Amino acid sequence: MEFIRQIERFQLLNKLVKEQRTGSPNDMAKKMGISKRQLYVYLEYLKDLGVEISFSRKLNSFIYKGNTKIYIDLRFEILKVSEN
Repeated sequence: MEFIRQIERFQLLNKLVKEQRTGSPNDMAKKMGISKRQLYVYLEYLKDLGVEISFSRKLNSFIYKGNTKIYIDLRFEILKVSEN
């Protein structure tokens, strides 16, 4: 279930950044239920994937730079074995 929790955290991170309401790194970590260090691990992972993200002091929020957008989706589907 840890994998699902990580996906949910990335979804929350993405939502907060898109809405430009992350607050400070400490605030964002609290909103996500993780440590500040873990937050930076998530941000580094996104940067490694090519996502341009930075902190705006003016907005007091992390923001995506340029036209960067990410889409995160997790879907489970039960497939039934067809009877022969």
